[in-house]
Amino acid sequence: MTRINETENESWRKKIIFGVSMNVIIFGLVSLFTDFSSDMVSSVLPLFLLSIGANETIIGIISGVSEATGNILKGVSGWISDKIKRRKLLVTAGYSISNISKPLIAVFPNWETTLVLKFTDRIGKGLRTSPRDAIIAESSEGTKKTGSAFGVHRALDTLGAILGPLTASILMIYLLSITTNITLVYQYIIGLSLIPGLIAIIFVLLARDPRREIKKAETNIELNKNNSIQKSNSTQAPNSVKFDKKFISLVIIMAVAEFASIDLAFFIIRAQDFISYQFIPIIVSISNVVYVLFSIYGGRLSDKIGRKKVILTGLGILLVCSILLIFDYPTGAIFLVPFIVVIFILFGAYHGFVDPVARAMVSDAVGKNKKDKAYGLYYLVIGIVTMPESILFGFFYQTFGFSFAFTFSSVFLAISMTMFALKKFK
Repeated sequence: MTRINETENESWRKKIIFGVSMNVIIFGLVSLFTDFSSDMVSSVLPLFLLSIGANETIIGIISGVSEATGNILKGVSGWISDKIKRRKLLVTAGYSISNISKPLIAVFPNWETTLVLKFTDRIGKGLRTSPRDAIIAESSEGTKKTGSAFGVHRALDTLGAILGPLTASILMIYLLSITTNITLVYQYIIGLSLIPGLIAIIFVLLARDPRREIKKAETNIELNKNNSIQKSNSTQAPNSVKFDKKFISLVIIMAVAEFASIDLAFFIIRAQDFISYQFIPIIVSISNVVYVLFSIYGGRLSDKIGRKKVILTGLGILLVCSILLIFDYPTGAIFLVPFIVVIFILFGAYHGFVDPVARAMVSDAVGKNKKDKAYGLYYLVIGIVTMPESILFGFFYQTFGFSFAFTFSSVFLAISMTMFALKKFK
């Protein structure tokens, strides 16, 4: 019986679908429905906040505090999961907290409560991300397709991010035919995000932790006294983990790039200068379509030509977007709608090239037994810079205008790209 269970576990871990393991697909589906829910909310949240009297600085505070909380907790969760050896528990709790808290924003239409609930949502994201990424990385170990695994996961994740804004836009057009109260329309859309969120929670219960499966198999082998010494030595984790200077440099440079990045909320706010608010979720959805395509392509391309080249390309695309949004364009010009659509397409390409490939690069830069702590440190440092970045950008946007804010980001992006290009990580 022990041999049968061991064989079943090994077969499950090696089952390949679309070039990656079954576990990666399951986590992709979890992320699909979570992002369906999240992007129903995020595609209208800045507009909802403006409709209830918030300004760009407040939106920057909400974005900064919530994203910083999520990223810092990603760092903490990586260390916690490594200690308690219960990564799936943290992942399940994280997805549950996020998918239940976001829809509650609809019940309390004020920015203070939105801040608290977004903070709660990001606590959930922070708890789940590092252990989830470590599980995905370990689920693809031995295949030499870590980049592809993260690319496919991100593609499924972003498919939900396509359906979310698209659903929000359809709901908005329909609800505006019933009521002219735009705040109420936003509340309905945010409240209905609970449905895909609950589906995501169901899927996460089906996922497995390869580490726990491996340890169970090792225990059975040891009890049977069959190659116990070789097995235990091959998977034993060190008591202490240290990172080399090159990995620390990678994390710091990526943090500088994060400081120069621009939150989607400000792209949405800027989009109002080009297109009617009813159609903004549609261009967010278009951006996410591009994100899906470039996530798959970027992950696979990075497996072939290297992570660094792909990340630099992505950062260059974001720099182009930032520079183009510096300028004030004539109101009513015929090119405004296609222009902002192109901007959102480029924004999607940027994310598709950078997000999955950066996570794969973190996995490449550390040893087999350091992944939890590596992702933890990576997200911790990113979290530290996220709060001042969003708050400062929002303050600049409100106080000095969009031109100054986007110029500020462009300068820092150019600096981070130069640092990243010159630094050797191998």
